[in-house]
Amino acid sequence: MMRQIRLLTIVSLQGMFGLNEIRHTKDRGKKVRYCLMGFLWLMLIVLLAGYVGVMSMGLVMTGMGRLVPAVLAMSVSLVVLFFTILKAGPVLFDWKAYEKQIVMPVNVRAIIVSRFLTMYITNMLLGLLVLLPGMTVYGVMERPGILFYLYGIAAGIFLPLLPLTAASVLGASIAGISSRWRYKNLVSIVLTMVLVCAIMAGSMGMSGMEESELNAMVQQMAELMEGQIYRAYPPAVWITDAMILGEPVKLLLFLAVSIGIFILFLEILSRFYVNICMLLSARETKGDYRMKELREKSVLGTMVERELRHYFSSSIYVVNTMMGELLMVLLAGAVLFMDMETVEAMLGLPGVVGKALPILMGFLPVMMPLTACSISMEGKQWWMLQTMPVTRKDMIRSKVAAQLLVALPFYLVSEILLFLALRPGWAEGVSLLAVPAVYIIFGARAGLAVNELMPLLDWESEVRVVKQSASTMVTMLVGMATAIVPIVVLVAVPGISVYGVYLVTVVLLSAATFAMNLGNGKRMHYV
Repeated sequence: MMRQIRLLTIVSLQGMFGLNEIRHTKDRGKKVRYCLMGFLWLMLIVLLAGYVGVMSMGLVMTGMGRLVPAVLAMSVSLVVLFFTILKAGPVLFDWKAYEKQIVMPVNVRAIIVSRFLTMYITNMLLGLLVLLPGMTVYGVMERPGILFYLYGIAAGIFLPLLPLTAASVLGASIAGISSRWRYKNLVSIVLTMVLVCAIMAGSMGMSGMEESELNAMVQQMAELMEGQIYRAYPPAVWITDAMILGEPVKLLLFLAVSIGIFILFLEILSRFYVNICMLLSARETKGDYRMKELREKSVLGTMVERELRHYFSSSIYVVNTMMGELLMVLLAGAVLFMDMETVEAMLGLPGVVGKALPILMGFLPVMMPLTACSISMEGKQWWMLQTMPVTRKDMIRSKVAAQLLVALPFYLVSEILLFLALRPGWAEGVSLLAVPAVYIIFGARAGLAVNELMPLLDWESEVRVVKQSASTMVTMLVGMATAIVPIVVLVAVPGISVYGVYLVTVVLLSAATFAMNLGNGKRMHYV
């Protein structure tokens, strides 16, 4: 069975990262895009390593160096839990992929383990990318023994097991509950959003409690943080005791709990896997269809309705692309119910949120607009859109309009919360309204422009399109760049006019949006 697991895992990873295609394709354009994708991944890794290194250095310099392993382990676990919940159901219980694999000489357990290993390996790499820079900074500044590094690497390898198992159970539970409802996708979206909000609220609550004690003694602060982490996630403290104090018993305890829970989950899942997949893929049909009055709509109205139906038919598409809008509302709510200093401390951006709040509000929904993968989500049905009597301009307008309709309720709610919290004057009020609105429009058009350049139509799983495609990553980097530049200017240039920066940002984003709308062709022959 080990050979089956190894082969299935290799095939899955190669498909996920596109290794087979880049090795065997003769399309030079695809190779260039993959090279660009690799460069972008390298940039993100460098940025992540730099952020973790600075955070670890800050903990060591403030006398809380012993908390570095615990904070890093807690961060990795939260990230793994957060992102795995969004994709556990579609990856673990993909019935179409199961039907293709089960006809081969493999057993059910090998299929389950290979799918779990695919998620585990990617999360393990993420965990090591977080742990290693922090361990390096701590090692240079504190000079611990060799056991610190050995125990740290061992812990990093097995660190994703617990959150991955928990996220798989939660993801399967959400899929199971929603499958019994008529509108299963809507129920799945709502349940996932509620769970993600609960995780975010818990994380923010811990951050707020930590920062409220900044004026106390450093030792008390360290004890407070350690107590909070222990209550929230005891394995993080076991890792700390193993790495800092050199206690092998704590490392063995962490490994035993992680591996034991994973094996128990695997054993239970393998017994009911086929039944679970069949239940989750089942669809209720009724024979009470009645012909009703036919209605005629405009081309744009029909295409917008089509886009929204397609969008809400995929829970993983909705949850991942609606996260920015949800964060926008959460940030506005935090400003309403907390003072600005607490919000800045909670986000780790002292002196920034107050100055750049309109830009931050606009940046969040731009991180991942639904247009960043709307063409790719057409998949093998793309030819249907090309054969319709519609122009490229109609297609662009419909996909951008769908993004704006999705973002509009979140935008209105967040603006109401901000106006209640800040009671702004006319200049600040106009800024709070105009800057996020321009960002949302720019993000919708920029995401579509990037997806036009980097479409991915030959996918097997929606996870690859939404979370792993070059288009989504480039769009995210473009959104980050449009926010980081004005924020840096506001923070780094003393005495600069805040409203002047807002005005320049609005003008530049509006000009970029207008430029992307030029040159619309009559037919969609560009893909």
